Amino acid sequence: MSIAIDLLRQGHKDQIWTKYCGFLDLTIDEFMLIQERLLMEEIELISRNDVGRYFLGDQKPGDMEEFRSRVPMTTYEDYKIFFDNGERNYPDTYIWSHTSGRSGEMKWIPYTYQAYKRLGERVMAGIILAEAREKGEIRLKEHDILVYNTPPRPYVSGVVLYSLADQFNFHFIPPQDETEEMDFQKRIEVGFSQGMETGIDILGSMSAVLVKMGEQFAEGARSVKLSKSMLRPRVLYRLARGFMRSKIQRRPMLPRDLWDIKALPCGGADTSLYRDKIAYYWGVQPYEQYGSTEEGAIATQAWNKKYMTFFPDGVFLEFIPEEELERNKQDASYRPQTVLMSQIVPGKKYEVVLTNFYGKPLLRYRTYDIVQFPELEDKETGVRLPQMSFVGRSDEFIDLAGFTGMIDEKMVWKAIHNAGIPYKEWAIRKEARDGEPVLRLYIEPSGATDQHTIQRNVHEALKGLNSYYADYEKMIQKEALQVTVLEPGTFQTYMIEKQRAGADLAHLKPPHMNPSDDTISQLLEINHHRHG
Repeated sequence: MSIAIDLLRQGHKDQIWTKYCGFLDLTIDEFMLIQERLLMEEIELISRNDVGRYFLGDQKPGDMEEFRSRVPMTTYEDYKIFFDNGERNYPDTYIWSHTSGRSGEMKWIPYTYQAYKRLGERVMAGIILAEAREKGEIRLKEHDILVYNTPPRPYVSGVVLYSLADQFNFHFIPPQDETEEMDFQKRIEVGFSQGMETGIDILGSMSAVLVKMGEQFAEGARSVKLSKSMLRPRVLYRLARGFMRSKIQRRPMLPRDLWDIKALPCGGADTSLYRDKIAYYWGVQPYEQYGSTEEGAIATQAWNKKYMTFFPDGVFLEFIPEEELERNKQDASYRPQTVLMSQIVPGKKYEVVLTNFYGKPLLRYRTYDIVQFPELEDKETGVRLPQMSFVGRSDEFIDLAGFTGMIDEKMVWKAIHNAGIPYKEWAIRKEARDGEPVLRLYIEPSGATDQHTIQRNVHEALKGLNSYYADYEKMIQKEALQVTVLEPGTFQTYMIEKQRAGADLAHLKPPHMNPSDDTISQLLEINHHRHG
């Protein structure tokens, strides 16, 4: 089948849209037919190897419902004996991808060639939709300049670039064969330095990087000093044009004055927090895809850049309703029930459970990602499939910005201990402050320790335990950790009040990781009264 570059050269822009974005015309019944067909193909493929035989048993499930009833839900721990045992062997593996797991340990995921190829197609769909301003619009041009400052292989973002290159002849900056030798800061510098001369058509970035650059422009563009590398005609012309644009608008020069970007695909779960800032600085709405190392992109926005739609051929999708999640939290032995895409209820929250296609190994795999479906269709675009938004995570991890590594309870406990902070109790979660994500630690010290000391010491300790967290500080050039010091007795009073309200003994103490809004509100109210 022809790829995007072949179809563009043949003048078949309508076929490009159909191939990559045609899934947006599906009905929910058509979506489910594709899901079931690919699931049965996956069962056939994986039943031939040790992983499949282990989870499927001697007799292959005959249909979708038998698969869901017989095969247990899994987590990464269930697969470590197969391909994370020092050898990383899995049949038909084309490339491996990894991300950080619990306490900084790597999670390795094998991609078959077919899965790798399909990943490129789904990301290509995202590029097309990110550029489009209306249905069917194809704005691709050969050698479009694609600047990226995302982590390289074996992170999935690096794998994505290589699979995307198989679909279209983008001009990548920095060149793919050079970027893997650069550290993160160097990739950013090279990308934008070269982009000053070549221009930028598509900018793939972590959202936090875009905001930081925009802030730097707004704060200091007037005092930019010309370096030797900038004394080139194209660069000088771009600077002069950007300066004139900003003067006409009577404001500091911004990135949007220098580059006329067609598409701005962004990474990180915090893109929605940054949306308005990014649009202001860069002149185009950020574009989101939802995915993970386990499968890459599995949902994408339409051309209106609102909610996201799941690809029917990304993974087999199941969803654990929030009431089932709560029951599972109360009783770890309880096996939560799932619903299919055709059974979701608008406004309700669900955890995503995925099964790989194309011979990859993950079966009924719990992602711990929580999503919500605000609408069952998008009337603005005419998309008749459920519209999804990412909410957060259901487990006890915190992912601050898409590549900071999973911060877990043990890591935070070690950081507080290593920082030498005596305490009674603590709780931590990700919050938004002025439209930016922060790590907020609520702590009740057991001695006389000021807020600044706690924040500085715990922050430095976290950097020592999590290199990704340290990289994040370098990227945003400010501390990601914020601390709220609670008065003595705050946690004890909270537990007494919960007991009086009838809570059982197992649920008196607030969770250390990701406490709810209600829990934090109660702690702060108690703290206010004790302080008063």
